Amino acid sequence: MKLQRIPNRLASVVTTRLPTLQIKAGATPRIRGDAWMATRRQVMQRDKYTCAGCGIVRMDHEVDHRVPLEQGGTNDLENLQLLCAWFDANGVKQGCHAAKTKAEAKDRAG
Repeated sequence: MKLQRIPNRLASVVTTRLPTLQIKAGATPRIRGDAWMATRRQVMQRDKYTCAGCGIVRMDHEVDHRVPLEQGGTNDLENLQLLCAWFDANGVKQGCHAAKTKAEAKDRAG
């Protein structure tokens, strides 16, 4: 008994798929590359490498948006702050930036 091959009917569906959106509707586009690095440098110099949450002075802080871009925040210097971030012995991110991100995720989840 010879088995027959079933024709692929999904080929037309794959070619007509819409591209995935890169940002949410109404969100401010994120700046990247050299423009972001220049902005990051300005924020670090303005805040004198000091965390806005706990006051620790380090060179490797995260630059964070006070009002997130997806909620209508901007890339202006007034909306950017430095928050500390480091990895503990288990490789888990800790610090003020991790705490803020966790709180924002909890707020989104309701």
